[in-house]
Amino acid sequence: MKKNVPSLAACLLIFLLSLISSCGHKGQLQEPVPRRPQAVRDLRIIQRGAMLIFTWSGPWSYLSGEPLEISGVEIRVLELKGEESSEKRSPTFFLKYSRPLSELGIGRLEAGRNRARLNLDLNKAAGRKFIFGLQVKGKKGDWSEISNLVEIQPEVLPAAPSGLRAEVSEERILLSWEAPASNLDGRPLTEKIYYNLYRVEDGDFRLLNSLPLEETAFADRDFSFGRTYRYLVRAAVVREGEVREGADPDILEVRAEDVFPPGAPEDIRSVSGEEGVALSWLPNPEKDLAGYRVYRWQGGEAGPVLLTPDLLTAPVFLDRSVAKQALYVYSIRAVDKSGNESPPAKIQVKT
Repeated sequence: MKKNVPSLAACLLIFLLSLISSCGHKGQLQEPVPRRPQAVRDLRIIQRGAMLIFTWSGPWSYLSGEPLEISGVEIRVLELKGEESSEKRSPTFFLKYSRPLSELGIGRLEAGRNRARLNLDLNKAAGRKFIFGLQVKGKKGDWSEISNLVEIQPEVLPAAPSGLRAEVSEERILLSWEAPASNLDGRPLTEKIYYNLYRVEDGDFRLLNSLPLEETAFADRDFSFGRTYRYLVRAAVVREGEVREGADPDILEVRAEDVFPPGAPEDIRSVSGEEGVALSWLPNPEKDLAGYRVYRWQGGEAGPVLLTPDLLTAPVFLDRSVAKQALYVYSIRAVDKSGNESPPAKIQVKT
């Protein structure tokens, strides 16, 4: 039995070598791709009132291309002090000396997947210069590289306007408001105040004015009856050629209801003949005109009778149901698409 041991070992060695030969790796060995999320490249930061708003998109995958499920987002910050240099704005310098924003103590941070906001303590933050960047972490991997870096210096801006109100008429929604009494830190205003007015029906708020407003009023003429709009107005200042908006005020909701009747028809004329009484009048100019109703009253009747159950679309009418040698009073009313009826335009006719 002992004599067979070497031959058995040789057979096993040959078998193992054949496995290595058949399953071995061909070509150069490659290092595995790190399980690291792709970096954010479009970090944006704006100040609105006493708040910094951070927005970004993605990332959606790891560096390997595998779909990413984010487990954490960290915003980091570096304060610029003293002499400024390009080195302090480099990703390497930033990663070495920055720290999590939550540790800075200049406000309360609320972060989501693609949006965050920092409610600033202006007494601590105003006038200081910061650089921000962020990293994301996947559930199955490490933190991403740092995002693009954004530099911002928080400012003291105007408080919100107050008393936003609306007056709806046929041609416009007139918005008006009261100017802010102070800056957000409670100090008196020392700059010229402008205003930006926003409106939304569905989706995001849209700026209504093409240039900053100098007055505390604005006429919104681009609206439709039967719809609900929401408005907000922000006070703003112009610094270094840029408009800087203050705090958000309360939002005003306005239902644009058409309760405005058309004008009474004008220049009514009548012609009596064998076929009856023909009436005509000038067309009404209202854009939302739906048509006309014609009423007739004769002495002895309890009240006027509607002769046109269906609205007339043209300013003419022939009344064939008249008696000879009778006196009638015709009343014509314009009607708009909301069902509002004009005051009557009357004419007396003797057949």
